[in-house]
Amino acid sequence: MFTMRCIMFAAMTATATVMTASAFVPTPRIMHPAYVATPKQTHMPLPHLQRGVLVHGITAASSSTRRQLSSSDGNNSNNEEAAQRHNDARTDVRSFVTQRAIQSFMYLLTTVRDPHSVKWMEDFLDTKNQLNFHGTGAGYLERFGGTWDAPLRAMMNRPKDVVIVSAKRSGKGHKGWSKNNPYLEDRYVEFEIDIDPVSLTSRILSVREQISKEMHQDLDFLAEANDLILSSYFAIAKANREKSDMEMIQNPSHVAFERTAVSIMEQSAFNSAVASSPFRKGNFDLLYNLCTQASIHRVLRTLKAAGEDKEISYIWLSRFYTSRVADYFDGDLQYGMADDFMDELLRESPTVIYDDERKTGGLADPLGLAEQIIEERRDVVNEWKAIMANIPQDHTETIRKELLDKQMMAWSSPSSTGTTESAAAAETTTSTAETNQEVPIGEFE
Repeated sequence: MFTMRCIMFAAMTATATVMTASAFVPTPRIMHPAYVATPKQTHMPLPHLQRGVLVHGITAASSSTRRQLSSSDGNNSNNEEAAQRHNDARTDVRSFVTQRAIQSFMYLLTTVRDPHSVKWMEDFLDTKNQLNFHGTGAGYLERFGGTWDAPLRAMMNRPKDVVIVSAKRSGKGHKGWSKNNPYLEDRYVEFEIDIDPVSLTSRILSVREQISKEMHQDLDFLAEANDLILSSYFAIAKANREKSDMEMIQNPSHVAFERTAVSIMEQSAFNSAVASSPFRKGNFDLLYNLCTQASIHRVLRTLKAAGEDKEISYIWLSRFYTSRVADYFDGDLQYGMADDFMDELLRESPTVIYDDERKTGGLADPLGLAEQIIEERRDVVNEWKAIMANIPQDHTETIRKELLDKQMMAWSSPSSTGTTESAAAAETTTSTAETNQEVPIGEFE
């Protein structure tokens, strides 16, 4: 494999693109009012030639990546630390499990014909269409503080509520009556549905524990698929070299490596004696995506900490990642985006980057960077497996104790429904404070 890679690397290096710092053209395109990016084939100036700091953050409203330029150089260190904490919260797998548990629980409520609780939860979380959202980093996670238990604690601290439902009892077009009869009056009947936030939170925790057990198994499937990527890549590259020019035209290769992750998971889940949760396939795809993003962040930090020795690799990978993060990792995603990102990275040719001002240059090796990301994903998988195994204990030691105390208080005192004016005012103040949080500036310059 090493010999094969050397041959491929030598062949690609012969046709490597040579770029100078003066040749970079920062032509932006607007993708979102809070998001400015460069076209995928446009190269931005080297970071040390920029006056500002390139921002990588998640907006609280839409989970899309936001980048800004900061004119202040004195606060770069503080901004970078804040951005690192923000990115760590963004890729925290525990918050991701909370998000998917809430979505799965909403689906279970719809199957038992309880859309009213779903509507109450969406109003409480200040979000919509959660059942149709396929992505990581839901906006409400950040609005509630960015920790895995923040939205659950906020929910269980809400008082009991009542939802009033109005249903048509009789009138035009109802029970066989004519729609055009002017003498018929519409009559409605109203009934109340009790909402118990403490009970909802307890049931979400049960769903969260089930999903964590599934993800503990799915991480093994993810690791297995991760280890097959490079061998598949080299096998396809070898087969392409043995094809004639006519064969390459008639039967071109559309992928850099075979996609095996989903098939491995589905086959194992099919043979399992335990039924899967309703969103298991989607959970696995997003877990794969989040694991890839977390691994990229770690590789970038390692390259940056290495200083001048890895400066070229850091510049190239940070530029490649930040220009594609909105397409592959943020917002509502299509299936398989993690493999699509790695596929595009493996298809990149080695690039020589030269700085006229500093009279220095170097070669960026996309294949070597892809190998580092794949290696880092193995470490992330092992860490996340330990986290998944510990989730039931986390529930017992923290939030379940508080839930039990609240349930005992409710049993020993008269129940009350609705909210008082002071409680509503306090909730409004808290919601406003959470929504107005600013996104920290700059980590991957």
